[in-house]
Amino acid sequence: MSSSRLTSSTLTAKAKQNPRLSGKYYKLRGRQRARRQPAAPANPIRMSTRDGSRKNGAWGYRWEHIRQVLSESLRHFLAEDSLTVSASIAYYLLLSIFPLMLLLLSLSSIYIRHYELSGRLAVVLESYLPMNPDFIMRNLVSISQSFGRVSAISSLLLWWSSSGVFLPLERALNRAWNVGKDRPWWRRHLVALEMTLIMTSLVFINSAMVGINHSAHQWTRLKALHPLSAPFGVGYHVLVGMLTFGTTVAMFVVLFERLPNRPMKFRQVFPSALLTALFWEAARSLFTLLLPYFNYRHIYGSIGVVVALMTWAYASSAVTLFGAQVSRALYGTLEAGEVNNQPVPAPVPQPVEVR
Repeated sequence: MSSSRLTSSTLTAKAKQNPRLSGKYYKLRGRQRARRQPAAPANPIRMSTRDGSRKNGAWGYRWEHIRQVLSESLRHFLAEDSLTVSASIAYYLLLSIFPLMLLLLSLSSIYIRHYELSGRLAVVLESYLPMNPDFIMRNLVSISQSFGRVSAISSLLLWWSSSGVFLPLERALNRAWNVGKDRPWWRRHLVALEMTLIMTSLVFINSAMVGINHSAHQWTRLKALHPLSAPFGVGYHVLVGMLTFGTTVAMFVVLFERLPNRPMKFRQVFPSALLTALFWEAARSLFTLLLPYFNYRHIYGSIGVVVALMTWAYASSAVTLFGAQVSRALYGTLEAGEVNNQPVPAPVPQPVEVR
């Protein structure tokens, strides 16, 4: 240490006489500061996955990393009482379904015939709900006979119920991303209204896709004898499935990007949005498989469909909040990797005055 101090002081004195030695002086000072600078705190997920990669190789590293991210996300999910927040979101989500459908019927009846739009909405609901949407559509048909009187009321109910859906979701996402300050009251309600319009647009796009799907299905039936009809039909159904799944991924990308009160990048939200969409599709398939064994009608009678719908809304909200925790954990490991692998920047040389 004494030799380095002597060398630096000697270079300091000589640098004043010869400016060419100033580069050597600042290079030496940069090395000394790098030795004294404390190392960045290590991420436990990254440290454990490094140990796993030494034992099991590249694939073991990936699986260990996924396991650590999921376990960390589940721990934060349970610690932040996300299941209670999911129950609140499910309640307001159930209240917002009927006003949303009524508003879509009233706005879209200008361009699409009423009976065609009702059928398309039924198909869209069937693709997102793990149950038969006949109960919802029967009530919509009976209510929608008076569009003019219910359009204003449904708009107000939709705005109020959507605020109840997106405001708790915004607070939960802020907690997941460690955001300490919420938006002002008026901005939160504007964001809730914006999210309602975006989700309504996605439902409308899905309705248009259903109409295109119906037209293509009629065309394939007419061209059934053509030798290229079978490959075209298979490819078209695969394309429709991919577009439907892409719409689900886009919905979660918008949720994770717009709701937190902090700037979010696409790489922060897309991996978790894709994973959340996969979880959501798996949960819907599992709920559809187990729904006949729940016996909601035998227990709750005529409101069994409503209870089943609220249960599905509760499960969907829980999957969404868990996806937010996965998003934070994934980006946390990426952030820690960038910090640990980033070299220490060299100090910028300052001009030396020559007296």
